[in-house]
Formats: sequence, C-alpha cells, structure tokens
Amino acid sequence: MKDMKVAARTLKKHSRSLLLGLVLMATLGFVFSLPSGSPSEVMGALKPMPPVPAASSSLQPLRDRRVLSLAGASSAADGGAAAAEWSEHQFSTPDGLLAYTSLGQGPVLVVLPGGPGGSGHGLRPWFRVLAREHTVVLLDNIGRGRSARLTDASRYTVDRDAEDVERLRRHLGVRTLAVYGHSYGGLVAQAYASRYPQAVDHLILGNTLHGARSWQAQIDHFEAHLQRHEPERWQALQTLREQGSLSGSAEAQRLLGDAFSPLYWADRAASHPRAAPSRDPRDALNLDVYRAMLGPDPERRVGGTLVGVELLPRLKAVTAPTLLLTGRYDPVAPPLVMNEMRDALGSQARAESEVFEHSGHRPFIEEGAAWAGRVQAFLAR
Repeated sequence: MKDMKVAARTLKKHSRSLLLGLVLMATLGFVFSLPSGSPSEVMGALKPMPPVPAASSSLQPLRDRRVLSLAGASSAADGGAAAAEWSEHQFSTPDGLLAYTSLGQGPVLVVLPGGPGGSGHGLRPWFRVLAREHTVVLLDNIGRGRSARLTDASRYTVDRDAEDVERLRRHLGVRTLAVYGHSYGGLVAQAYASRYPQAVDHLILGNTLHGARSWQAQIDHFEAHLQRHEPERWQALQTLREQGSLSGSAEAQRLLGDAFSPLYWADRAASHPRAAPSRDPRDALNLDVYRAMLGPDPERRVGGTLVGVELLPRLKAVTAPTLLLTGRYDPVAPPLVMNEMRDALGSQARAESEVFEHSGHRPFIEEGAAWAGRVQAFLAR
C-alpha cells in the first residue's frame, strides 16, 4: 500500500514532463514529414490548397493568350527574370516562319542582333537584365537563327529585314514597340523607325553604323590595322585572294577571326565572358546572308545588297525618343559615327548619346551594370 502511494506521487510529479515530451515528439515527426526545401517552401506546405477554378465554356482567342504568355514569362518562384527561361516562338509570314525568343513582362522591347547573319541567341545572357521591366523579344530575321531561309539570296536586304519587325509588331498585337538595334541590327532599327515612325515609342541605336559609307570606313580601318600590325596574316589573306579562294574559305575565316576578334574589346589582352554555345547549328552566323549583303570579299569592300544603302538622310523621319550608344574603343562604330547619326536626327527625336569609356563594341558585357542602368533609365521615360 505504501509502495502504491509512492508510485502515484512520482507519476503525478513527472506527468507534466512526460506530456511535454510526447507533444514535442509529435511535432518533430510532423515537421520532418514536410518536403525539404527553402523556408518559404516549407511554410507553403502549411497553407491550404487554393480552390480549383470552375471550368470555362469559352477559350480566349489565340492571339490574346500568346500575348499573355509573353507577359508572364518571367513569373518564376523568386519573382525575377534571373530564374526564368527564354521562351521560343514562330509565326508565319510571306517569307516563311519568323522566329523570336521572349522573356519578361511589361512593354515590348524588340532587340535586333548584329551580323548581318547573326541570331539573337548570343545576346540572351546580357539582355535578360532588361526583362525585369520589359518583355524583351530577340528577333531572328528571316535567314537567321530558327527563322526560314530565302531561296533568292538577293532578297536579304536592310529594308526587307525592317519589314520583319513590322510583321512581328502586328503578330504581337501591340500598337508601339521599343526597338534596340545592336551593330548591324542598328541599321535595321533605323530603317524601321524611319519607315514606321508611329510604331516606335523608344529607339536605341547601340554600337552601330548608318550605311555602306560608314561600313566601308570600318573595313578600311581593320585592313590597315592588319597590314601594319600583323603583316604575316595580311599576306596570307592576299595569297588567298589571288587564288580566288577567299570567299567561304575556312582558312580565311580563321585568319580573320584570330586577327580581328581582340579588336572588339577595350582590353584586348583580357579574356571576356561569352554566351554558352547553342546546341542548334542554326544559331551560328549564316555566311550566306553575310555574303549576300556584304559581297564575296566582305573584309575588303562593301558589296552585295548593302551597296548604296545610306540611312542618314532617312533619320529625320524618326519621331521616337532616341538613345545612341557606343564604346570609346569601338573600332566598328566609333564615337565619330555615333555623332553623325545624332546630328542627322531631327529635334523631335530628342536624341541622347552615351560613350562608355571602358568598352569596345560590346558595352553590355564590358560595362554591364552601367549599360543596363542607362538603357533602363531611358526606357522608363
């Protein structure tokens, strides 16, 4: 009897501790049964499931849904463009399928790549920062990237490329676009903005030229550099020219690439980041387009369909606010050429210009933060 009373007092004394222990064990078992992940993911597992929406009896028109998919492309878990993937699109035109990739949300910003003959794939890492405020659309003009090829190469022209931009605008169903033309793409941007001024709300001409005259000047600059500073390579090119094997020659491309690639950077000796290579061979520079527009010896003289193209007289028709950009050490589109375009624009364009002091032909790589800030500030106006 005495032992039973002692046991009862002991049980009463420790019952509270035992109860707390049981509660703690149950709680730990529940927590470890939740999915692993970030704190937000774990807390999300505690929230009630959202109600299932009622089925709709009608579908939105395809064009509306496509525009909505563009606007929501950057809605990743962290709410930013950095975690989102580029989405790929194609649509039919009289010249075949026209392809583009998109990322972000907000007003449409169409980016026109360089070349001629280049796709938008290589610009993806650098232009994605602009998708925080805009729907960035990288266009592959006909003959480039995932777009259709023309059977008649003589139809690869600046003005035909500009028509691709208008077809894209109508396809997207938007009244106006912001347009950023990089390098050769800047020629297309000038042609488009002067032909369809009412369709452009902001125009950015980045590291670009204004026609055959300025293009020939940069060819002469590169040729003189090669002859003076790398005479062995220059002589090898002359030999290929004399043999008539320069056009399409892999050896010529190697010689030119080794000689000219460093000139595109402010710091020629440094290593520079590059976009990850595409798994699709169509994203490489299309030499058929390049030679069709520049001729059979594009590193010596302007030939092909670019002959006679001069955009300076057409710039007075541009009505959109315009930002011109270049690098202090850009051998392709130096500040002199940028100033010629700025002076040719009418007062209605309210032209602004910026020279990046530590950049060559690609300030979006060499001075990425400063470049992005300048472009975003301009587009916000």
